[in-house]
Amino acid sequence: MAAQRILVIEDEAAAREALKSLLDEEGYTVCTAESGRRGLERLEDFRPDTVVCDFYLPDIDGLQVVRAIRSAGDSGVRVIIITAGCGGEEAESTLRREADFFFQKPLDLRRFRDVLQAEGDDAARGALALH
Repeated sequence: MAAQRILVIEDEAAAREALKSLLDEEGYTVCTAESGRRGLERLEDFRPDTVVCDFYLPDIDGLQVVRAIRSAGDSGVRVIIITAGCGGEEAESTLRREADFFFQKPLDLRRFRDVLQAEGDDAARGALALH
């Protein structure tokens, strides 16, 4: 089985590189983008299984990224939103409904790894979902 392909969309260079290093060490194939629009451009060529996206980006926010992925018909792509805070309960509730997973920063690395490893297991994915 080929390594899972993960697109990391994160505007902070240090966080982006830390996530890339962690995922590389875990054996994933990783591509990065520094903005929402750049990440969406990379979707077609890279064809990720999972997108890990920060909520606050310099151009469009994580919710707009999720909606663009869904409207493009990429329903098989898992989307994990990460954020240090997303503008209140209503925004957080919307993200929890529209993204597959939602993590507050700093990441719980054990749970994050569990979510990534549960790729093809619907029962495990359901148990890990934060909805």
